[in-house]
Amino acid sequence: MTRLSSALLFVTMLAAPCATLAAQATSAQTPAPISRPPAAPLPSVILQPALDNLQQTLAFIHPDRWKTSATVNQETLGNIASIQTDLKTTLPPLLTVADANPSSIAQTLPAYRNIEALYDVLLRVTEVATLAAPTPQSNALKQSLESLERSRRDLGDRLQSVALTENQRLHDLQSQLRTTQSTPTPTPAVCPPPPAPVKKRKPRPKPTPKPTTPATTTPSPQ
Repeated sequence: MTRLSSALLFVTMLAAPCATLAAQATSAQTPAPISRPPAAPLPSVILQPALDNLQQTLAFIHPDRWKTSATVNQETLGNIASIQTDLKTTLPPLLTVADANPSSIAQTLPAYRNIEALYDVLLRVTEVATLAAPTPQSNALKQSLESLERSRRDLGDRLQSVALTENQRLHDLQSQLRTTQSTPTPTPAVCPPPPAPVKKRKPRPKPTPKPTTPATTTPSPQ
């Protein structure tokens, strides 16, 4: 649990810079398509068979009749009540959130942690039943514990797969950003200015000829 949680926390902390890297790479050039995790069963689909089996087992056992001390019996009854409350009240909304975004580690991890805590409490009840309960009841609890363990492991494997895919996605984004920053931006071609329009010369108007004045004749004397 510690190793898996540390890996998931590391990837979650890296997810914030991922958005910035993606924005920078996109503004420089269109990035190559990034692989997405393949479709996988929803968290509720992974866990529901084990949870249904556990509810049937809780309805079948009678811990108040187990041959144990009053103190142990009281503690066992409290643990069983805690399991029932978790199955009916606490876990369902966590699974709803996880199913809404199954590729999100941050939204799936609370359900996974709840299942781990549920497993620990069920383990304590099963250990008491092995010593104090009738064989059919102790066997039923053992089967429920094994079923929950398989479901918990499957959900943990799914979270680890999502974390590895997200880590690869971050690596691809960082590689794209480094490639973009190392590639010089091509200088845009400078278009020559359009030629200046040729001005047409207006023809000069021809000068108007001056009117000729008729010569005056002096009359001869008589």
